Amino acid sequence: MQWSAVLSISSQLLLIWISRTRAIDPECYMTVPEITKYYGYISEVHIVRTEDDYLLELHRIKSKTAPTKPDGVVFMQHGLLADGFNFTPNLKNESAGFVFADAGFDVWIGNSRGTPASQKHIGYGPEDDRFWNFTFQEMSQYDLTACVKYILKETKQNGLYYIGHSQGTVIMFAKLSEDPEFAKKIYQFHALAPVATVSHIGGLFKLMGNKFLTVAQFLLKRVANTPLTMPKFVQKIISYFCSLEVVRNVCTLDIGFVDGTEKLFNFTRVGVYLCHTPAATSTKNLIHWIQQVENKHFQKFDYGPQGNTIEYGQTSPPVYNLSNINTPTFLYWSKDDVLADTQDIRDTIFNQMNKTIAGSFEMPHYTHLDFVFGLPATDDIYKPIISRISVDVQRRKKLKHHLHLSEIEN
Repeated sequence: MQWSAVLSISSQLLLIWISRTRAIDPECYMTVPEITKYYGYISEVHIVRTEDDYLLELHRIKSKTAPTKPDGVVFMQHGLLADGFNFTPNLKNESAGFVFADAGFDVWIGNSRGTPASQKHIGYGPEDDRFWNFTFQEMSQYDLTACVKYILKETKQNGLYYIGHSQGTVIMFAKLSEDPEFAKKIYQFHALAPVATVSHIGGLFKLMGNKFLTVAQFLLKRVANTPLTMPKFVQKIISYFCSLEVVRNVCTLDIGFVDGTEKLFNFTRVGVYLCHTPAATSTKNLIHWIQQVENKHFQKFDYGPQGNTIEYGQTSPPVYNLSNINTPTFLYWSKDDVLADTQDIRDTIFNQMNKTIAGSFEMPHYTHLDFVFGLPATDDIYKPIISRISVDVQRRKKLKHHLHLSEIEN
């Protein structure tokens, strides 16, 4: 028997043993739709086909008890190396997806191309290098367009409310800056840990320095169209040991090494978080992020002068102009977030979008993942967003009613 076969069998036996222990909460082994049902909500899975033939999963959550607001459609989009689990990570009164459903909203959760739920394509699968030829640029151009169009068709609405975290804000900033027709479909944009430029990024990126990033980019380019992912059995083993109380603090320190000093997590669920995070993306996407750190601009993928001329008709990649955005945008940020740095927020988002920033709210002590994993987020972030959306829903209802009366009178 070959050593690879022995290793495979041993890892499978270890996973079976781990799955039968009580160290990790059961959600570790569930998909988002399964977690949704586990907590007693109505769960739906919808498949969306993009213009470039990727097949994406949308997860829909409805409450069985709260009456659904017919005009209250909320679309949530996760960040880098994450998936829809980001909105169902804690107990139901601590997870954004469930909190919004309980408030009566029709909740839809996106899963970007490359994540476990969205690894399908009409022409080829994830084993083909062509599948991984994408960055957040394509997520913005194709994924957002297809998902929003599908959701509005299913719900028979003209617009929706968008909540993005980290890369989920990046793809919306990019889309709104280029597509005014699409922008009409977004009633409000709520940006958690908003990111555009990342020239002042901290944490692991700052520690490693620009020279390391240059070397990393050089190496990644050699395997550009490949998945950036962790073997599932390795992830489950790490999750198990991080669920043990004796090593739990070490695991949170490891997360904080990348993200900042974690203070607001439910530390008993770190194993569950690590069962689902990191989620897969493409190495090309990470290269794009490294480019953003190095060139200090919010721009499309840089293929080099010759490649850019072929791709864009110019020697440098086009820059996303946020001053084109007219959608009411609410920012939720923190000085303790080393990845969405406040200097970058000021220099790019505030500087270019001052006329459309409808609200800016500092969240003290929040690190990057606390916006979706943090226990106080329900009271600090989700409930205030629910109030702001509810006010707008009522305003639109009144306006619609007045227009209807005017038509009758005329």
